[in-house]
Amino acid sequence: MEYTDLNGFTCRLSFKKDTFQAESRHVLVIAKFKGKWLLTEHRERGLEFPGGKTEAGESLAEAAKREVYEETGGVIEELEWFAEYLVHSEPPFSKTVFTGTVTAVDEIDLMETKGAVLAEDLNVDSNFSFLMKDKGMKTIIERVKLDGKWED
Repeated sequence: MEYTDLNGFTCRLSFKKDTFQAESRHVLVIAKFKGKWLLTEHRERGLEFPGGKTEAGESLAEAAKREVYEETGGVIEELEWFAEYLVHSEPPFSKTVFTGTVTAVDEIDLMETKGAVLAEDLNVDSNFSFLMKDKGMKTIIERVKLDGKWED
């Protein structure tokens, strides 16, 4: 699927592994804790899923777990590859989307965020980051819900 993000960049989204030639070094994690969506409140952007960049020598899965912990205190289990997207910015970059289940949320010192926010649903409004509002993210959220993995 191709779309234009809210920064004006052309993006391609795929639910098939290794679609893009660009090596992914960015992660985004869609997770639930006790049946609720785990978000983080970024100090400037608002509510969003945790994510970020890999560090030297770190796998994408390791980065995903670390970013969730650093941004929310969430301890993630059952991490699964879900999607990837390519952003045609300068330079272009690829981001890998994971899903996971959080088993605990520790109280930790936070730098970039205000910590974990648990949401019953994902009615994206003005409290949410612009990153949660483009066509790609809406498609990812719809697909996660259709997956039925977290049905009660």
